[in-house]
Amino acid sequence: MRSTEPGARVALEFGRAMQALHARTGGDAACAAIVGRLATHAWRAADAGHVCVDVADAAEREALARSPVVGPSGDPRPLVLDCGALYLHRLWRAETALAQSVRALDVAAPLPGCDDPARVVAEVFGRPDAGDPQQRAVACALQRRLTVLSGGPGTGKTTTLARLVVAFARAAPQARIAYAAPTGKAAARLAQSLGAQLAALDPSGALRARLPAAGQTVHRLLGARADGHAGAPMPLDEDLVIVDEASMLDIELASRLLGSIGPTARLVLAGDRDQLASVEAGAVFADLCAAPLAGVVVLERNYRQQDAPDIAALAAAIRARADGARGAAAAANASASAVAGAGAPIDWPPTIALAAPDASAIVDEALHAWRDALDAVAAGAGAQQVLAAYDRHRVLAAMREGPLGVDSLNAAIATRVRGRALGPGNPGWYAGRLAMVTKNEPGLGLFNGDVGVCLPHAGGDACDNDLVVAFDGPSGLRLFPVLQMPACQDAWALTVHKSQGSEFESVALVPAPAGHPLATRELVYTGVTRARRRLSVWGSREAVEQAALRPTQRHGRLAERLAGA
Repeated sequence: MRSTEPGARVALEFGRAMQALHARTGGDAACAAIVGRLATHAWRAADAGHVCVDVADAAEREALARSPVVGPSGDPRPLVLDCGALYLHRLWRAETALAQSVRALDVAAPLPGCDDPARVVAEVFGRPDAGDPQQRAVACALQRRLTVLSGGPGTGKTTTLARLVVAFARAAPQARIAYAAPTGKAAARLAQSLGAQLAALDPSGALRARLPAAGQTVHRLLGARADGHAGAPMPLDEDLVIVDEASMLDIELASRLLGSIGPTARLVLAGDRDQLASVEAGAVFADLCAAPLAGVVVLERNYRQQDAPDIAALAAAIRARADGARGAAAAANASASAVAGAGAPIDWPPTIALAAPDASAIVDEALHAWRDALDAVAAGAGAQQVLAAYDRHRVLAAMREGPLGVDSLNAAIATRVRGRALGPGNPGWYAGRLAMVTKNEPGLGLFNGDVGVCLPHAGGDACDNDLVVAFDGPSGLRLFPVLQMPACQDAWALTVHKSQGSEFESVALVPAPAGHPLATRELVYTGVTRARRRLSVWGSREAVEQAALRPTQRHGRLAERLAGA
């Protein structure tokens, strides 16, 4: 979680600056304090993920409307008052531009040369079924410019996207296709998952030769295109853009993305509407899923329930429990305590361990889960084998700070692993260290969220310079000397936010305590659904149930703008 202190200071300084600018540009002195206070509030709200703040008081709205620093209808001023909501200008611009782009893309656009899309869809699925949501999603992408595909883990999103790519490539052989995601990790996982599916759908490899071999981040896809400051974004060259983990798109990045789709191109946004929203402002994907758009398809059947039925059941129970909370909170802007009785209690699955949080026990469980990885490191096994063994388990925590936060858990695990390390090493780098890049380094091809393992370089002579960090990806194994590495942190434990776009065989989830701001429905749901086969929860049942009753509320008017279109 981002530190609130620096953000609070910046918000306060912004409010003071707006108050001073109001006075300096001839604003009514009686309104100056109101402008400054609400400007501070708007900045704080944006830092908390809100696109705007409602100004309920009529006198305050009148004061803002008379201020020279507040522009109606998007005048080039620092703040915008629109329909009783106060925005930072950049967020108002992003929201209005995004709504305009969505409306422009939400249109029928039959694929040229594809006279019988139903036949193409039936061919890639092997059987026609108009009631199958996966087939509807593929048909939608062939006939419309915007498709929004939502589904939880195991519901077949990747299978659907792979069949869509095959259908599109067959119907439009010269089409240019791009795969992207908000983070490098999610983009790599998308490409790997699609590659595995395409191998079965295209045994000859004829289609795959014309498809991208790797995914890319949305930022890299957009490149240096204008973001609205210097003019309209330049259109992308691709005919089909597929973006996975779209719930991570914030309002500004989504606005740039949709504004960059070419005049005849189409966009597929895939994600899980129940997952955490973006770290920055907005809940774009959830708003699009709830909007009256023709291209929204929701996948609900879980095909993995035979492998992990209890994990799927717990995730479903968390979603269901939140339904009652939504209604109660909407009825009276209720607090968490006021809706404590809403929603059905969670029937805790018997195979999911639930224990009181204990840092020492969490570390012991993790080291036991990683015994194969640690043995492989000691035996000098290859990096791919070590990474695969590590990826079977991860500790996911709601908080970064505190005794049960990511920082403390990482330090405790690192101490134990460092004690087992053989050969060269230092307090920062040692054989077996699992590390995550925290700063984009495009020149090296390393990006925030990439995870690698530190190992002795083959043939080294036991000095620090012989340690390398190995990363596995679509293009194979890459090795970097530790002295070349950008900023990194231990990756034994991750925040739930950082885990988005990843899945692990087993997960140890450490939720926030009851009543904590991070104890939300989306956070526990996201943490639970990162596990494929085994899940342990280190927290109280009360904490999970109360979190499930607290769906995140993001203030913004995107859904309202789309509904009124």
